[in-house]
Amino acid sequence: MTGRSELRVHRVAKGDSARPLRHALASFMKAAQVDEDTIDDIVTAVGEALANAIEHAYDDGRDGRIELYVRLAEPGLAEVQVCDEGTFIQREDRQGRGFGLRIVRSIARSVSIDTSGGTTVHMIFNAPRTEPAA
Repeated sequence: MTGRSELRVHRVAKGDSARPLRHALASFMKAAQVDEDTIDDIVTAVGEALANAIEHAYDDGRDGRIELYVRLAEPGLAEVQVCDEGTFIQREDRQGRGFGLRIVRSIARSVSIDTSGGTTVHMIFNAPRTEPAA
């Protein structure tokens, strides 16, 4: 892949929705020749954002969608967004829970969250590319 590469995938927000989205992300990054260790870190962080959207966005019982958007535009950087159309709820701390965003923030170069009209978690990751084998 050269130049600007993008991936956009929509799924219904159900318990098993995160796995195929993580797989699509990993496959996309691998095709773009992003370093394998970096792919693992990015998939871990994005998986946490996906799990939060699946678990919390649609607490009112309605079916909803989640979207994964990935863009590799600048050398060595990946921009990732996890979006839902649900309602953001600030939760109280619960013992043994609430580590998802901490994990995301520890891996990503930057993280921002927009809660106007659903929730969008916008993440920027360092994504060094490997040199193609000769």
